[in-house]
Amino acid sequence: MESGSSSHSSILVVFSKLPINTNTQKHFANNVTIEIPYEKLDLVLEQPVDFESLRANGFDVKKLFQDQGWLGYFDILNGPVYDIFTQEDADKEYNNKVAENPDKNRGKSRAELGLREFTETVIRSGCTGYEVVITQTTIAELLRIPNKGIFKTFTPSSGRKSELVPRIA
Repeated sequence: MESGSSSHSSILVVFSKLPINTNTQKHFANNVTIEIPYEKLDLVLEQPVDFESLRANGFDVKKLFQDQGWLGYFDILNGPVYDIFTQEDADKEYNNKVAENPDKNRGKSRAELGLREFTETVIRSGCTGYEVVITQTTIAELLRIPNKGIFKTFTPSSGRKSELVPRIA
């Protein structure tokens, strides 16, 4: 019995008739760029698992996951998507958390509610399972420039008269 199993595991499989193309460079184009105007780019906010889309396409699987108790996980996975997370979004996030259980949650800090502290506007995303957070601070650190500057707003008429116009133009 042992010799049968050991001889079975030592069988070498060779695909001698399998065509393998070793000259693949001709199939790849180098330095190909596509110019797309900024106005034509759309931000698409998607959910990793969209039960409604699956149902609309004939795959109503939500009940299967519900019966196994997985919907809470999908709520976390599909949680709110913020392309830019601002102070207003942070306030909404806090108010929604307090509204879940007002008696228990009222007066607690963001950290006590399990929310991240809001220090500055962030762009949150995910890439291959890792969270990506981009802030003005991280961009300044990356570019090795100071994280400071002037922020001015102008009306069309006052903007033309500003002393900053020659510095900007």
